[in-house]
Amino acid sequence: MAKRVILIVLGIVLCTLGAISAAGGGVLLALFGPDSTLTSGSHRVTTPTSALVVAMDDIKDTKGFGSAVGEPSLKVTATSTGKPIFLGIGPADAVDRYLSGVPVDKVTDFDVEPFRLDTARQNGNGTTQLTPPQAQTFWAAQSSGTTATVNWKITDGSYRLVLINADASPSVTVDGKFALRIANLFAIGLTMLIAGVAVVVVGIVVLVLGARQPTAPRATVPAGPDQP
Repeated sequence: MAKRVILIVLGIVLCTLGAISAAGGGVLLALFGPDSTLTSGSHRVTTPTSALVVAMDDIKDTKGFGSAVGEPSLKVTATSTGKPIFLGIGPADAVDRYLSGVPVDKVTDFDVEPFRLDTARQNGNGTTQLTPPQAQTFWAAQSSGTTATVNWKITDGSYRLVLINADASPSVTVDGKFALRIANLFAIGLTMLIAGVAVVVVGIVVLVLGARQPTAPRATVPAGPDQP
């Protein structure tokens, strides 16, 4: 009886763990695809202010993460609907000083599917004039033109992704998209999926073996003198 219970419990545990692993692997495969890249698709992004700013704060242990699952990189592309635009990624302190005093929209939250971008307005002082971004020397990655694309190897630190008109004038409108690539994520997701399915199969086998174990015979009560 004890062996039967142990096998059934073990089978349930294996099926549960295998299902979790398979589901996690399936999600990674669905999100990142065979090229290990999560993409947002192209969406219209606009702000009446001088810049749209995305904070990327407290990035840590990218070397350890890269050793475990592959180096992460970010590709952002913006296509202007009018004047040339500038796309840059720079250290948070330097970018904040550069934008100090001018109105900007800061991204507070976003979703990929369905696409949603939430922003909070930071009002300027009404007197500061933003200088052209190409004149700044602190950018870790930058691009400008009617279509601007930056490819950035994600590194430790705090950064800002900034979208500005190339002439630093207010009112920015672009069609933008991003792609987050983690080199080995497809292989990891596929391994999780295959391993999870295999563990589920083993769990089912263990459950069947447990169910087939004989149960202990019922104890019989001897008949009393008044019982037939």
